[in-house]
Amino acid sequence: MKKIVILSILFTLSACGTIGIGSNHETRLYNNSKNTITVSADSGVYKIKPEQDMVIYSNNDLTIKSSNSACNEKTVMRELNTPAVILDVFPIGWMVGILPVFVDAISNNMYRMPKTYSYSCTE
Repeated sequence: MKKIVILSILFTLSACGTIGIGSNHETRLYNNSKNTITVSADSGVYKIKPEQDMVIYSNNDLTIKSSNSACNEKTVMRELNTPAVILDVFPIGWMVGILPVFVDAISNNMYRMPKTYSYSCTE
């Protein structure tokens, strides 16, 4: 029983990066163009009208396409959740090896989306 309690505590502490920092998978996307845009995320496909915004949840990159064919397709890329990785390594990570980083990678909290993104196409 003592081993189970110790293992449970280690697994809880091993994810301290995302417990302490949290993960951000939501992006407020602003459409500053004159055309409707289509946003593809792993949570679905969304249409955003001109001069409006929407909060979109996605664990992976977002792809933005405009109804205007002269506008280029854009990709909003996720970035490394650096504070969470640092917390994974320093409080307890040095004792349990790569387990904290592994837990964050498995739970898809190693990366985060930007909080806001503004799409513009002037053509």
